[in-house]
Amino acid sequence: MTEVLIEQIGTARAGELAELQAATFREAYADVHAQENIEAYIRANYTPAIAEVDLLADETVCCLGLADSAVFGYYLVKHVACPLRPGSGSSELKQIYVLKAAYGRGLGRALYEHAVAAIAAAGRKWVWLCVSDINYRAQAFYRKLGFSTLGAGPVLKVGSDRLESSILACDVSGHQS
Repeated sequence: MTEVLIEQIGTARAGELAELQAATFREAYADVHAQENIEAYIRANYTPAIAEVDLLADETVCCLGLADSAVFGYYLVKHVACPLRPGSGSSELKQIYVLKAAYGRGLGRALYEHAVAAIAAAGRKWVWLCVSDINYRAQAFYRKLGFSTLGAGPVLKVGSDRLESSILACDVSGHQS
């Protein structure tokens, strides 16, 4: 049995978080975007300085997942209202990524369950997120967890690529922590 540990991190681990963000983003989108677009996105979004800003924000919770003492993924939750209904009383699951080597082992679900517990502990009723309309793997994962589409999300920019997105939400008010 794989031992799973999920731990909240602070600014001392901003560099480690930025490296994990870059690695998981590369793996998730290698078949979707040109390498130069992926690297441009990483340079613009996944630096230690940017990770530190996120980790310092009062409304943010970031946790790393470890299985058998090795980091397999992370999540970043922001306690901010959804721009569509349900609005207030919601938190954004800003990022949740698992390294490809950990796919199919239930580790993404373990991260998700931990994130939902953090959202429920903050007194929030809903979790929402934005997902690219061509990220079919993520969409299937979220639908299996009970998410439904609220409406169109922002255009996501990855280098010169522009992707349509959707905002999905799920009621977590009955979640047991």
